[in-house]
Amino acid sequence: MPLPQIDGGFCSILADPPWSFKTYNKKSGTTPHRGAEDHYVVASFEDMATIPVASVAAKDCALFMWVVDSHFDEALALGKAWGFEFKTCAFVWFKGRNEGIVPKVGMGYWTRKQTEQCWLFTRGKPPRTSKGVEQAIFCGRGRHSAKPDEQYERIEALTGGPYLELFSRLSRPGWAAWGNQTGLRDGLFDGEAA
Repeated sequence: MPLPQIDGGFCSILADPPWSFKTYNKKSGTTPHRGAEDHYVVASFEDMATIPVASVAAKDCALFMWVVDSHFDEALALGKAWGFEFKTCAFVWFKGRNEGIVPKVGMGYWTRKQTEQCWLFTRGKPPRTSKGVEQAIFCGRGRHSAKPDEQYERIEALTGGPYLELFSRLSRPGWAAWGNQTGLRDGLFDGEAA
């Protein structure tokens, strides 16, 4: 499916790549129902690297990419393959419960996971439109792999549009969306399957 096109390109792009990785246990090998592929189609780095993101990005563009701890090297390489340079960690999501106050403890092989990062990459010199956007996001977890909705407001405050979301599951006014599950979360509430 072709990427959305807009005259002059998108100035801000959000991506939540469907990283491919396996979960294991010592007894049986693969651990069922813990991997991403149980919830959506995953993609290899090689397949994602061929998506022509640079062709739809503005000359001066910010790319916000959600990364998983086991794929930092791949995230850096993917940003580069799409024509962007890594700048910083834009957001750290503290996956809380009880209104985000008490961190929810997830699985992990070395430490129990409680956060996820969204990195900022740039192409050219996209302007920062606000100095007041905070890095820490404190909110609960929703459906599998769903990111906090406030990411959109923060990106809109930090960088200008037009906006594009890659690997989207949620339609949002003012944003173009691309992915094989676009609109899947539309109209759903926390706790509903998606």
